[in-house]
Amino acid sequence: VKNAILTDEIYCPPETSVLLASYAVQARHGDFQKGIHTPGFLANDRLLPQRVMDQHKISKDEWESSITKWWQEHRGMLREDAMMEYLKIAQ
Repeated sequence: VKNAILTDEIYCPPETSVLLASYAVQARHGDFQKGIHTPGFLANDRLLPQRVMDQHKISKDEWESSITKWWQEHRGMLREDAMMEYLKIAQ
């Protein structure tokens, strides 16, 4: 499902894409930790569809900041729960 969203096989609005990215990051990296997860930490992760990044005049740093804000809200969420939330939203 994640790959289908990232390749635009499944359409996802920008706001929802950011929320989904935050759940993907929670599932992959666990809880956000300020000292470890510094700006640029997500630079090599493909988290948003290219269409979303292209249609908004927002830098990669600003996208990362938006994703990180949501990610911090998921503190304490288990990997499996983050994956389930991702799938529920993607439906």
